[in-house]
Amino acid sequence: MKNGKRHGIFRKVCALASAAVLSLSLAACGNSSGDGAQAKEWIWVPEFITVDEENVSYYDMQLVGDALYSTSYIYDEAAGTGYNSICRYSLTDRNMTSVPLSWSGEEENWNLNRGSFTEDGSMYGIVNAYNEDHTESTTYLCKFGADGKQVFCKDVTDLMADSYPEMVALDGQGRIYVSADTNVLLFDGEGNSQGKVSLDAGGNGWIRSIGSDKSGKMYVCYYNNDGYDLAEIDFDGKKLGANYDNFNGGNGSGKLVPSIDKDFIIQDGNKVYEYDLKTQKQEELFSWIDSDINGNYVQTFGMLEDGRFLAVTMDWESNDNGIALLTKTRASEVPQKETIVLASLYGGSDVQSVAVKFNKANEKYRISIKTYVDYNSWDGDDYEAMWADALNRLNNDITSSNCPDILDLSGLNTEQLVAKGVFEDLNGFLEKSDKVKREDFVENVLNSYTFDGKLISIPYSFQLQTVAGKASDVGSEMGWTVEDLIAYADAHPNAQLFDNMSKSQIMMYLMMYNQDAFIDWTAGECNYDSDEFKSLLQFVNRFPDDVDYNSDDASTPSKIQRGQVLLYEMNLYNFEEVQLAEEIFQGDATFIGYPTMDGSAGCMLVASQTFAITSKSGQKDGAWEFIEEFLAQEVDPDRGFSGWGFPSMKSLLNDMAEEAVKIEYWTDENGELYFDENGEPVVMGTGGGFSYQDGWSYEYRKCTQEEVDKVFELIDVAKPVSNSQGDEIMNIINEEAEAFYKGQKSVDEVASIIQSRVKIYIGENK
Repeated sequence: MKNGKRHGIFRKVCALASAAVLSLSLAACGNSSGDGAQAKEWIWVPEFITVDEENVSYYDMQLVGDALYSTSYIYDEAAGTGYNSICRYSLTDRNMTSVPLSWSGEEENWNLNRGSFTEDGSMYGIVNAYNEDHTESTTYLCKFGADGKQVFCKDVTDLMADSYPEMVALDGQGRIYVSADTNVLLFDGEGNSQGKVSLDAGGNGWIRSIGSDKSGKMYVCYYNNDGYDLAEIDFDGKKLGANYDNFNGGNGSGKLVPSIDKDFIIQDGNKVYEYDLKTQKQEELFSWIDSDINGNYVQTFGMLEDGRFLAVTMDWESNDNGIALLTKTRASEVPQKETIVLASLYGGSDVQSVAVKFNKANEKYRISIKTYVDYNSWDGDDYEAMWADALNRLNNDITSSNCPDILDLSGLNTEQLVAKGVFEDLNGFLEKSDKVKREDFVENVLNSYTFDGKLISIPYSFQLQTVAGKASDVGSEMGWTVEDLIAYADAHPNAQLFDNMSKSQIMMYLMMYNQDAFIDWTAGECNYDSDEFKSLLQFVNRFPDDVDYNSDDASTPSKIQRGQVLLYEMNLYNFEEVQLAEEIFQGDATFIGYPTMDGSAGCMLVASQTFAITSKSGQKDGAWEFIEEFLAQEVDPDRGFSGWGFPSMKSLLNDMAEEAVKIEYWTDENGELYFDENGEPVVMGTGGGFSYQDGWSYEYRKCTQEEVDKVFELIDVAKPVSNSQGDEIMNIINEEAEAFYKGQKSVDEVASIIQSRVKIYIGENK
């Protein structure tokens, strides 16, 4: 890819690979219970290879035979020119070779898109070439030989006029396939067009990946209305052939990956599977975490002929990229560690990242992640049912002998679990720790996760969610009641309270901040038949059933300034975001917050990477060691804090606050100041912003101390909310309230039914 200077992950020169380190830190079994800790007969042991080449591109690496191929752009700063090249990294002798690509076209400026390599080293790719002033472009389908020389170059500009080329693949006969939006363009081995296969008819959708199986037949994975489908491509008939079900669409580089034993290999970020076309079923090979790999960072993967498994990883957070060769090994031959089971609803990239880091460094314990949300079985329709099923299975594990050691609290109803006595008190661990102390953390963050004196978790980072309003309307102090909100809406009948807010959304916000007013989990009581809840139902009924989003609609800030919308939801993940409220309300803003039954400040503390130890755990010391190491991790001074939002560690938060107001100016190589068009010195660390289609825009500036202090005020009053994703109580409320909204039942009848159902649910889940 050409861009004048080196681009993104492309570096400058190809050289030799460094020696690899064989990881022997894997465990096959442990003392804890749970699926994640069951003894395994086989472990895929990784050998991690670091390629010390500035020019290596992990982004587009492709496994062909026993080598990894990629394209790179090498730029000579002294000469002011550069060239595209093919790089080949041998997995046998661990050497890298580079071959420049020759371009015989008339255009001097050309970009090489991701292509496809063959075993003889040839490459087929799409080239975008531009005239001298970049006002016109031509698209070519090209073949380059192993020597880098151009074999053919076909103008396909007209064929690509209505779509964007994404992937190039070859079948066993050397015919070329190019995926472009919802089409697969067909070419013979010489690059001559042979038509296309369109997937946009009959409800079919966008292409996920293409590729051939081990026999050379070409297939396409595409998104249909109910999930991913796999279909054979009939080249001669220019249509889709046989269709296959139960294919989850997982891949790394956008190409289907052939298997040796079966037909395809797929991965979903957590596990690796083999897919069999005959049975239309997938069979698990291994879990990424068991091989000390974060599956969300896997860019390319595949099976070598000798049976080893290859994974190319790109960690965009730490820039720790590399290659892993996995060897299937009997578990009895691998040094054992004590397994700690971490239960997570969906086991996201952040959870896997910290687990992998711990597993590589710790000699005694290892983390095994057990997830509950199964996106592979989701049919695309009943999202709530998928979440409800995941929560039920997790709750069953928690209350059984299968209880995990650590819970990832993301998406869980913490107060409900507290009432069940699920959590271990971390205060004792914190007092004995020589790595972290209570005074190291933001006090309100600890208080927010303390129940009846028991500290259940210490979040690593957090964001804030609240509501801003016009101070001259709502007052200058934070906090108001639901009655105040209703009165405010009554006083402005021609304006919306929130932009594009439906019944279910406003009910969710009202319940998130007020569920405590209607449920006492400890006592097992609820009062959804109260007058207060009935008034909420009547208020929610004012909002539309659904919201139709119009891309041509005015932006929310514009609507607020026109008086069409009254309130603005704020998501604060850094100190600069607080500036938006004053800009939108033109200097007349108050962080009034979401309404609460008692009038307290409705500011949500949205915590990230929040782990708790279960009281049933048989590995409490090891579980605390994991949490302790995670909280005490050092921050890279060059990259800064990499968590989501604000750090819970006070020292890091204070550093962030100081940086937000720190004024430094840009200077040249002689130390002389740069000045803007107004003659003012240019401040470092400013700029960046956003704009809407209707023209409303904002560019961030350095914060004032008053703005930073305002964020600290919000941090001091913020608290987590009770509701979880797929929360059954919210499901009950929304289901039964529908009859009232449609006029089929009175508010008293609906409130009574909700009260009865929720009371039964609480009794069953207390």
